[in-house]
This record gives sequence, C-alpha cells and structure tokens, in this order.
Amino acid sequence: MNFETINMGAYNLHFIKTNKFKTITIDVDFYRNIKKEEITKRNLLKMILLDSSKNYKTEKELIIESENLYDIKVSSSISRLGSFSNLSFQTKFLNEKYTEDNMNRESIIFFLDLIFNPYIENNTFINIDKQKEKLKQDIISIKDNKPKLAYLKLMEYYKDREYSYNTFGYIEDLDNIDGNNLYEYYKEVLDKDQIDIFVLGDFSSSEMKEIFKDYFKVNTFKKENKKLLIKELDIRKRIVRYHEYDDVNQDQVLLLLSLNNLTDFERKYTIKVLNEVLGGSSNSILFDRVREKKGYCYYVNSSVKAYDNIMVINSGVENKNTEKCIKLIRRILREVKDGKIDDKVIESSINTIVSGINASFDNPMGIINTYFSKVLVGTDDSDERIKKFKSITKDDLIKVSKKINLNSILTLEKGDTNEKDKD
Repeated sequence: MNFETINMGAYNLHFIKTNKFKTITIDVDFYRNIKKEEITKRNLLKMILLDSSKNYKTEKELIIESENLYDIKVSSSISRLGSFSNLSFQTKFLNEKYTEDNMNRESIIFFLDLIFNPYIENNTFINIDKQKEKLKQDIISIKDNKPKLAYLKLMEYYKDREYSYNTFGYIEDLDNIDGNNLYEYYKEVLDKDQIDIFVLGDFSSSEMKEIFKDYFKVNTFKKENKKLLIKELDIRKRIVRYHEYDDVNQDQVLLLLSLNNLTDFERKYTIKVLNEVLGGSSNSILFDRVREKKGYCYYVNSSVKAYDNIMVINSGVENKNTEKCIKLIRRILREVKDGKIDDKVIESSINTIVSGINASFDNPMGIINTYFSKVLVGTDDSDERIKKFKSITKDDLIKVSKKINLNSILTLEKGDTNEKDKD
C-alpha cells in the first residue's frame, strides 16, 4: 500500500494506492476547532448538501444518476477528535477498470457537484425545512437512548471543555437557522475550514490530481492548525457525585476519570491497552468481576478519549446494586494501580487491539481513517503500531494507571426529569 500526499495549496490531497478493492473510495474532510454555536449548522449542512444539487433537484433525479454511475454511494458524517469538528463527505464507486472508460471522472464530478453546486435560489438553500425537521427528530430521539443521554448529562457538567457539547446539535439553535444564514455558513466552511482529501484504490495519480484541480472548487489558503488536544482536568481531592433523573428501567452509572501528564507514547499506546484491560471487552477486568462474578450490572465497559484527556466507565445497573457496583469499580481502579493485573488479560487485550488494526485494513474507510489519524496526530504505520503495542508491559500499565484520577460519578436514576442532585 503506497501513501502519497500532494499539497494543492488550499487543501491536501492524499493518495492511498492499492489494488485490494474493485472500488475507489474518496473521503473529503472539512475540519476546524469546534464551536458550540456552529454544531447544529454543521449537522444540517451534512444532510442538505447530499439531499440535492442544482443539477439533481429531486430524490428521483439523484437515484437515476446514481444508477447510471453503477450504483455510486455517497454519505456524510460529523465527528469530533479532541477540539476539532470534522464534517466529512464520502463516496464509493466501481473502478472504471470494471465498468467503462472515463467513469472515474464522471463519478467524482457527480460527487463534487453535490458539495459545490447546492440547490439554492437567491443565496438561500431550498427545501431546508424537511432536513430541519429530520434533524430535530434525531436530536429529540437522544432521550430514548438512556446510555447516550446519561453520557451527555455527565459531559454537560464540564462546560469549559469541548467534549461537553452535544455533537448532534441543539433544537434552540435549529429554530434560528434558515436557508440564507445556512448558505452563508456553508461559504464560510469552504473558505476557512482546513481540508484533507483521501483517495483510496487503484488509479493514476496524475489523472486523479487533474480531476481535483479542475473540479474541487476551493482556492483559499489556510494556516495549518493541528492543535486538537483538550486541556486536562485538575486532579480533585474530593470526588463529585451527580444524580440525574429520568424514566429509566435501570440506573445508568458513569465514572469520569481524568488523564494527567501522559507522554505521547502513553497517549497513543499504553492508555489504549490499559483501557482494553480495564473494560474494553468481555475479557476485561470490569466485565469479569462486576458483571460475571458479582452480577451487579447488565453491562459495564470503559472507553478512553485520549485527546480529550479523559476516560469514562459506564454501566447499566439495577437500582439496588448501584452503590455496590460503584464501590467495586472504585476498588478495581485502586487494585490496578497496585499492579493487580493478570498477565493473561494483558496478552488477550493486546491481541484484541492487534486484531482490530489488521481488520481495519479489510475496509476502505478503515484504511482511510488510519491515514487521517496519521495526518492529524502522527499515528505510526500499522506494522510499527503493532510492534509498539506488543512491547507494552505490566509495569508500563501500572505506571500509566497512576496518571488516571477519578473526577466525578453520575447516576441517571428513575425519577422526575427536572430533578438534579449533587453531593
């Protein structure tokens, strides 16, 4: 697999050359430092741009042209890595080697037409109301996903950190968006966002470069910004306990831990192994002791946000077991710092991570995401990553565990949704 980057001035064009797939996959990433007041607009923008264009004003016209291009697929997504909000557009289509000449160009022109030739009149997006209503329902539906709701409620207590924002958007902001101000924001995204484009497949680099030079309509040079690491939380002497209430069948228990003074190696490698050991899978310590042996919860896991400088442990628990569950999790955290980690769990955890790295190369977007991470944070090549993960020892895990500090605990319990407690 050959990786090449071409600086096109206003954006970076990355080629990942491989003959592993019969398709060509393209990922266009617009990213900038996240702002709460822009989140809803970015979510709406990702929906409305793929809904139509001036050349394809209706869903029927889009479907017909997609079929003419051998069932080309287009999609969009919003994600956050540290302090960056990434607005991403993807397409996947059959390589012209398996269809007919010039289809690569025609497919890319169609894809970029959706991004750069939106359906507007008088500088206003048309048919915005349909997408606004769809986004509104997506935001409202969060309340039905109790683990996600509990996570958002916990993060809301950290208003000075970017991870406190609801990445789906806010209904109160949605009400103030119209076709005109969304179009103005769209132009700002093209003008000010950093842009990286990834093209994966078997193609001619020179031909692909010419296509983007002709049809990717961004000319504004931007100063490169790769400062995505979010400020650490201060270490608390007293753990804060939050109680939230909702119509839940089981308590949602979340423990938020701060990561303090990690080295670059620990951030990229050691903390990920420790997370896997602690609560990354059914082989983890938390799963084995809290769920399997004690039966205190329906599920328990941990996730690390290395560039947010936090780790979160979450669990679904029957109310009568909530306090016992919290007490046991806290005891396990102390024991891990004391080195009570089974060597077999460490070995299993590293093998799981290595398997995940290998599996990511079976999927075009998995490969692209790996290289995007390389561009943003300097991730090593896969062979080097596997080598470094395999080098991690129990002593490394004990050392990094001492840099993890419990900051707060939240329980989402059955009760009046307007009620809140803190102790």
